[in-house]
Amino acid sequence: MKLQASILLALALTACEATEERSANTSQPEAIRTTPTRTDIVADARKRHAVERHFPGDQKDTLLANMVTFIYKRPTTAINRDRTDPEFRAYYVKHAGSFDHVYHHMSADSTHWFYLIRPSRSVEGDKRGVGGRFRTNDKLAMLDFEEIFNTRILTEAELLDRGLVLFEEMVATGNVDAFLQDKDLIEWPDGRLFYSKEKREWRYVD
Repeated sequence: MKLQASILLALALTACEATEERSANTSQPEAIRTTPTRTDIVADARKRHAVERHFPGDQKDTLLANMVTFIYKRPTTAINRDRTDPEFRAYYVKHAGSFDHVYHHMSADSTHWFYLIRPSRSVEGDKRGVGGRFRTNDKLAMLDFEEIFNTRILTEAELLDRGLVLFEEMVATGNVDAFLQDKDLIEWPDGRLFYSKEKREWRYVD
């Protein structure tokens, strides 16, 4: 009887150890999978804040070209007040392909908030981020357009990651004042340059 009891006890202990080992082997990968990386967070944000959720199909392309009309440099033959004239449309449509509409949000009052990665030729690099807001009519024309910030020239990974922080701050508060002292992140506004909604461009303080 004692021998039989010993065998049964040994079998029970072996079964417990096997169960614990299986549990350990399955729980550790699960823990790793559920810990999001910054890459995961950015990828999820791009889905949640995709412009297609508000402007599907060809609408998103039309919208981007309309935004680029206000953001990108004017053609050499255009002046500020006529940049939206039909003769310049092809110019902005062409350059819209160099922009990446990364994050977009529409608030309850129909204000649209955006964050784009835009071309910016410089010895420091060729891309920067720009965030702002606007309203639109049923033809997707820009109303009350305003750029709120431009980042410094950064790597694409930094523009996606740190741009998400700026975008969410802008949507939550209407500005990025909390980050204006970070000169490694924000280039404009900087005390010298401000965005003029009337002129629809960045201007030097008088």
